[in-house]
Amino acid sequence: MTDVPDIPLEQIQQRVVAMWMGSFYGSSGYVARKLGKKGLREFQGIGAHQVAATFKQLGLEKPEDVAMAMATNDKNLFGSVVEVTQNDGVVEIKRHRCGLMEGAKSFSRIGASLIVKEHCKTCVESHWQKVLSDLKMKLEVEHTEDGCIMRISNQ
Repeated sequence: MTDVPDIPLEQIQQRVVAMWMGSFYGSSGYVARKLGKKGLREFQGIGAHQVAATFKQLGLEKPEDVAMAMATNDKNLFGSVVEVTQNDGVVEIKRHRCGLMEGAKSFSRIGASLIVKEHCKTCVESHWQKVLSDLKMKLEVEHTEDGCIMRISNQ
């Protein structure tokens, strides 16, 4: 019998990013081809509403709780370098290095039509703004070279 090798954490995170992006963009591409832009927006909205409902079910009702959940997933699943700070009712998620942005860059290097700026726009406008709106929160985003700064507050 042969032992199955362990994979280092960084490689696990790279594989999770690749699987997540492949699944998300594969599904989105299919929906867009079959149902057009309106169908794609509806599909993305359904996903965002499900995330918001999950957060509510978990009792994540304050900006700091939501931000910490987002940052925890980004760090541990995607390998992002991230920090969370709070000041005057605004919680900031600073992605010094976004694992999903790195994944988008990797996909584009191997010839995929995925564009990093479009990925970031989709992440913010088609997902997190909708999630946070459902949670009665406001989102402001500042894009950086290797990530972004998300500012979350109550509406």
